[in-house]
Amino acid sequence: MSALRFVWLTLALLPYASLAAFDGFLHERSRKVPRLEQWLHAGSAISIVVCIGALFRAQTLLAIVAFCVFAPLAMADEFGFHAGLAARERRVHFASYVALCLFLGVGLWPGLGS
Repeated sequence: MSALRFVWLTLALLPYASLAAFDGFLHERSRKVPRLEQWLHAGSAISIVVCIGALFRAQTLLAIVAFCVFAPLAMADEFGFHAGLAARERRVHFASYVALCLFLGVGLWPGLGS
């Protein structure tokens, strides 16, 4: 991987990683997370880590497959458990998904740092 690709991906990942960490903090502080939601979080975390790692290695197909695993798990979590969350936490979720899309766009940008 080129140094330029690494720098761009790292910069693009920082907003998502920060928001995801803050969301994790809110989860731990504000409510008891049910077991099924914990499993959805675990599956989402594993699949998005694989996706991120694949993008850092420029393995586009693996990144897309991992994201295709992540997306339905995240949607099930969002629609199944997060409807009743405080508006602040819902805004954090929205912002983190926007930041993730930014990261994915940078990671899938043709010729990034090649």
